[in-house]
Amino acid sequence: MAFFGYNAAGPFSPALSFGSVNASGAVTRFERFEAPYASMVHDFVVTENHLLFPILPITGSMERAMRGRPPYAWEPEKGAYVGVMKRHGAASEIVWFRAESCYVFHVMNAWEEGERIVANVMQFEEAPLFTHPDGSPTDPNKSRARLCRWTFDLAGNTDRFTQTYLDDVTGEFPRIDDRRAGLRNSHGWYACTNPDLRMFGGFSGVVHVDGRGSRLGRYLLPAGDTISEPVFVARGDDAAEGDGWLLAAVWRAAENRSDLAVFNATDVGAGPVALVQLGHRVPDGFHGNWVGAA
Repeated sequence: MAFFGYNAAGPFSPALSFGSVNASGAVTRFERFEAPYASMVHDFVVTENHLLFPILPITGSMERAMRGRPPYAWEPEKGAYVGVMKRHGAASEIVWFRAESCYVFHVMNAWEEGERIVANVMQFEEAPLFTHPDGSPTDPNKSRARLCRWTFDLAGNTDRFTQTYLDDVTGEFPRIDDRRAGLRNSHGWYACTNPDLRMFGGFSGVVHVDGRGSRLGRYLLPAGDTISEPVFVARGDDAAEGDGWLLAAVWRAAENRSDLAVFNATDVGAGPVALVQLGHRVPDGFHGNWVGAA
């Protein structure tokens, strides 16, 4: 298992840590390095041979915090950086790539294509939930995530990476068949909004895409209901990629209760094949992972 941490040298410090743990639970590596600035790093990227660390401009500042200003704030003038490091290389060899300012909470997956690294992420033009340093809000029309592809040319004579939106639907909480983590995948899913309804803080559907990010299916809940992060469950250890089920908690607004919705993962547009009525309401935005019986 690979892991990372930010603020690794103290509150609002630009240091990041990273490491790995073996199957026995022993830490086999732990190092630190300095990022271009102190950033709130929500997620990082792991491929077969590389680690990628996004440093995006939700910035941390002790000086702001001490003055009663936002401890973390949106500062797009800082720019977007991604550090690329070989998994078995030294932290001192990290290479920094730059791009237009953006923010990403969650990564769908990433993989290598020769001397290129490709990552599919849910990218915001401007960060939601945080203000500018002076307390003014970000643009709500830009504070929505869309599926976006980052491409890094490790052999090119450039320190820039490209950002290409793959869909225009607003979404978050991307998932794949975890057996393909760090490798090229052919299926992905994420929670989405209903473009015909005003978004009131929750997601109301689920999208299925192929490995190119092209939409294969979409299901939308009745108005007012919301859906949490979907989780993929393979039909069996030997099942083909994507052959299985998609599980998601659904809040039924009119009844103030929750269901566990079970979808055929390759036909989400047909709607749930089963609904499990839960004994209590599950908070919106619920995260989870599937762990099979031993």
